[in-house]
Amino acid sequence: MHTILVVDDEEGVLKSLRRLLKSPKVKVITATSGREAIEHLKNNNISLIISDQRMPEMTGVQFLNKARDISPETIRILLTGYADIDATIEAINDGAVRYYFNKPWDNDIFTSRISESLEQFRITAENNRLKILTEQQKEILSKMNETLEQKVSDQVHQIKIQHKELHRSFMDTIKAISSICELRFKEVGSHSQRVAAMAKEFLNLLKINKKEYQDIIVAALLHDIGKVAIPDEIIDKKPIHYTDRDKEILMTHSVLGQSCLCGIKGFEEISIIVRHHHENYDGGGSPDSIRGDGIPLGARIIRIADAFDRVAFVSGYPDMKRLNSATAHLLEYTGSKYCPDLLRLFIENNICKIYFQDDYADEYMVKPGDLKQGMVIAGDVHTKSGLFVIPKGARLSSGMIKRIIKMDKCDPITKGIKIIKQINHEDNHEIPQHIIG
Repeated sequence: MHTILVVDDEEGVLKSLRRLLKSPKVKVITATSGREAIEHLKNNNISLIISDQRMPEMTGVQFLNKARDISPETIRILLTGYADIDATIEAINDGAVRYYFNKPWDNDIFTSRISESLEQFRITAENNRLKILTEQQKEILSKMNETLEQKVSDQVHQIKIQHKELHRSFMDTIKAISSICELRFKEVGSHSQRVAAMAKEFLNLLKINKKEYQDIIVAALLHDIGKVAIPDEIIDKKPIHYTDRDKEILMTHSVLGQSCLCGIKGFEEISIIVRHHHENYDGGGSPDSIRGDGIPLGARIIRIADAFDRVAFVSGYPDMKRLNSATAHLLEYTGSKYCPDLLRLFIENNICKIYFQDDYADEYMVKPGDLKQGMVIAGDVHTKSGLFVIPKGARLSSGMIKRIIKMDKCDPITKGIKIIKQINHEDNHEIPQHIIG
């Protein structure tokens, strides 16, 4: 229902307008002065004001100006005579009056304009209501969106943490499996860990995706896993006592390694790399005699790292002379056993320097709980039962320390851990040019 405020100091005009405006949908309030009308305006929701211009104390234009300040959306109509036309025009231009009618007015035109004005007020009021509602809903949605974004951000962060934990757990599991080779085949020692370390040095120089990077590292850690199936009588022999038949059986470990891994979901590429890590670049290797770039990248990398490590560590942890001899061995068979491009990368980037340690570096013993990030291991670490934990030369990360502490609780590292006080990796320890050729 609309409320119309009619203001005039003549009772007859008020009665006439009340009769004219009478409707079930309209409530009419009357006032005989601007002052009285202002009180009505303050206390009621007025849709339309009809005011006479000539009133005592306050003119219609003066009243409607005040009404505009109190209720801007209320439609204002001025009843005026010809003598007041200038003031009326000024009021219209000033925005205080929407319409005006000269006395006497035409009832049909007057009521028609009143109906239009009330509908206009209704539409404006509804638009304002919807605007306010829209702003409220917008604010609610904005808060909901902020909350949702925060929830999504928190969930993404949590998923990333879980993914890192899963990846760490996965790699710890792989390292644990690779340690089985040491328990079963003493000759392997920390070989697989070192091969993986060299493979990582290679991969950091190449542009490959994360999946291929991880597959190659895992393959490096597990490349000798097939040796767990080698008979005890061969394991118990020293390499110098191997017969040709023993060597043939030993060479089957790459195929046995693939058999161990190919049934694991996601390990398909890893198992292929393991199968081919004894292929020669010229096609003379085993088990399939494939050649060149037909050999998987990971297998070619492991082939170099595996051979280098076996020569370098034949008599324990190598000095610079032994590292140079191992590099010379690789160069001797470049293009036949080993990929020339990868070998060039190995030489130019001095990858073997990760195994050089200054003879004058001080060493001291610490307990697993006293390890700190950045420390360098001075000797291979084993548990009381002989399980390999971490190789000499490894620089400790927070993840490696946590793994060592966990293993120590299950199977104590009774002798403590030997740490290098300082390590020298200066450029003057590069492989001499006469060795590179």
